[in-house]
Amino acid sequence: MPRPSAAKPRYHADLAISMPAAEWRLKAGFGGIVVDRDQNSMPDTKLSKRLLRITFLIVLLWSLVSSMMLGQVDLKVRPAPDFGGDGVWLDQGAPAPHHITEYRGRVVLIDFWEYTCINCIRDFGVVKSWYGRYHQFGLDVIGVHYGEFNMGFKVDNVRAAAQRFRLPWPVVADQKGSTWKTFAADGWPNRYVIDPQGNIVMKVFGEFGNHEMEMKIRELLAVAHPEVMKIPADPNEDNLKASCGVPTQETFVGEIYGRSAIDDMGGHHAGEEADFQPVHSAPDGGVMLAGRWRVERDGVIADNHGSENHGAAAEVRYHARSLYSVLSLTGPKSIRVNLFQDGVPLPKEAAGADVKFDDKGAYIDVTDSRMYYLVRSPSFGAHLVALQPEIPGLGLHSFTYGNNCQLEDQP
Repeated sequence: MPRPSAAKPRYHADLAISMPAAEWRLKAGFGGIVVDRDQNSMPDTKLSKRLLRITFLIVLLWSLVSSMMLGQVDLKVRPAPDFGGDGVWLDQGAPAPHHITEYRGRVVLIDFWEYTCINCIRDFGVVKSWYGRYHQFGLDVIGVHYGEFNMGFKVDNVRAAAQRFRLPWPVVADQKGSTWKTFAADGWPNRYVIDPQGNIVMKVFGEFGNHEMEMKIRELLAVAHPEVMKIPADPNEDNLKASCGVPTQETFVGEIYGRSAIDDMGGHHAGEEADFQPVHSAPDGGVMLAGRWRVERDGVIADNHGSENHGAAAEVRYHARSLYSVLSLTGPKSIRVNLFQDGVPLPKEAAGADVKFDDKGAYIDVTDSRMYYLVRSPSFGAHLVALQPEIPGLGLHSFTYGNNCQLEDQP
């Protein structure tokens, strides 16, 4: 999850909120191809074939670009800086050393993570397997948490997340970003391998390079423990290849990074409240609001439900296998959020891990501020999903997505 700077491209759509999609959309990465098709008309066959060929080439190109952008391996050797002195250490067991120099003689993996980041969460399983396999031979893991949204700077939230994810290694809550800055971290996840002499010998950014990182860890450990090389390593898998599917890019809802995906923002800015009245459906990668919401820098908050369009709602259009959303509470201890897909209640076969069902349909109980698992479709596809909170106080911050090869998302 990089810290993006480019503005999100915007696309035209002409459907009212909560109505099913009536267009065909193809998108590949940033600024991808979007083709709209009316239900009652068919495109020219030759043109369609040309568009499909062009799209296929762009998907292949995007897979290569995403490998470079989402997974960068840096082999520059330099001394590892120390942890910032203003971090809050969340030691789960015996106190861990809080200075890099105290780890001399051991191989250290520094994992910069964010507790709402699905990219980080999907990688926890990989790092846990390494820790279980190599810790006895001298591998230590230190998690450094630096927040992306305001909720990420509350130590109690970070502590609860570390416990929920069952992280067996020490975690430091980098509240002021001092460690983030000294390591020159630039996104999540960011992982650094430090050799026994205290040098950074590898940096891997993103969900990529796991095979290369494990090989480097084994190489360093084998100097003192050659038996490490007899332990089977993880298979070399690429979860970002084109055949896995290229999902919609991360969708930010607030003004964070200057990339708000709200398509009907209407000139409103952080700190303002407004009654949103959508005139068309959300475009791919876009969010459409209905009802009264308060705009914040890192999201929007559902406010008074007394508006003419009968309550607050938000919809997102995307293409992926899985859909996740970062949600928060700003008052109530629990908010029921009803879920709809393509104009009807979300079906059970497409439900994410947090979804429940009753006689009213699909819903989630938002009980704390975190990332929620909304959709796990039977197959990769394009959908329009709507969220309807039953009472005010819901914070909506972002949507993220998963492809056909990123199904291990609950460490």
